[in-house]
Amino acid sequence: MNNLTIKIEKDGLEYHAWCPELKGCHTHGKTIDEAKLNLKDALNLYLDVLIDQEIHREIVEQELETS
Repeated sequence: MNNLTIKIEKDGLEYHAWCPELKGCHTHGKTIDEAKLNLKDALNLYLDVLIDQEIHREIVEQELETS
């Protein structure tokens, strides 16, 4: 299994957290721990959407093959 890179930087009064490998997967928090927790939630949501999109794509392809 590949590991994802986690980046956290100070951004004004908060911390900006993101995963460079997943375009658009960004969040923030008032503390580093909060930013990490928020990023964990963001990663789960991001990956859930990718899985849903893949399932939808497979269903459409199956329907096209049986048509």
